[in-house]
Amino acid sequence: MANQLGDMLNFGIYPAVFDALTINHMMSVAFSTKIQKLIARAGGSVDPALIAEVVRENEIRMSTGDIGAVLSAVSVVNGLAVTSSGEIQYQQRRSGGTFSSNAEHVSLNSTKGMLIPNSISSSQDSQEGAALEISYFPLRVGSNAPFIVNVDQNLTGLPGVNYLYKQGPIVYENTLLKDIQDSRCDFGITFEQWRGSGDVSAEEGAIVNREPKMEFTGRNLKLLSSIGGGLSGITNGITQYYRRVGYGDATGNHIAVSFNAGTYEVTDVSGQGTKSVDQKVEVTCAGTVSIALDAQIPTS
Repeated sequence: MANQLGDMLNFGIYPAVFDALTINHMMSVAFSTKIQKLIARAGGSVDPALIAEVVRENEIRMSTGDIGAVLSAVSVVNGLAVTSSGEIQYQQRRSGGTFSSNAEHVSLNSTKGMLIPNSISSSQDSQEGAALEISYFPLRVGSNAPFIVNVDQNLTGLPGVNYLYKQGPIVYENTLLKDIQDSRCDFGITFEQWRGSGDVSAEEGAIVNREPKMEFTGRNLKLLSSIGGGLSGITNGITQYYRRVGYGDATGNHIAVSFNAGTYEVTDVSGQGTKSVDQKVEVTCAGTVSIALDAQIPTS
């Protein structure tokens, strides 16, 4: 196929593939090189004489609405070690139509890497539903780069919306909170890449830290009385629910994220004009987060 570099070409995002996991419902994809450079100047000169890579920690951040399917394969505690194939795909658009049906697409391919779940976020009246943000860290295999860019490719998988989730209630210390406006569950995983002997990119890495947090906004200020103006300890636990769209509360199809130990803190109480006063709460987990993908939502 002729080299089209320089032509007006446009691409859209497409399902991503990590070993046996295909993420059909992609909402966003962002690639960051995370390069650190050595810039050398000789004494007596103000201009760079040499520029070289010192560190390369490529990261691909994605968001998806297919939360249940992804978290059934990717642990919110340990992530997913990708051992055979990590593929990010971009679909070429067709002028005068939609997308090309030929092998004209672009993919980022790696053999090895780590898939980390970052957070779930949702809001009461969102027209997109809840979103799961995940990061993929490609790792070097031998002398190969962490990933390679392939052009003029066929595509794998098909776009699809399997299930959608939206904001649900919170159970705070055995009390059902029905006034939740938005929430974010951050799994707090830090993945560290290992380099040595002059390597620029890493061949191995490990999870070195976990700090799960939960943030939510509510409007019943009686919760402020319960928590107070400082830190309040978790006694019976807190659970954030995400409703699967189209399913009843008692069907066992919803997502529940729970902290059993840690602290509560009211971080902000704000009101303006005739609008309702919003109360923001931060929950810090002591220990590990637990998640259920087949939960029932309590009604009281």
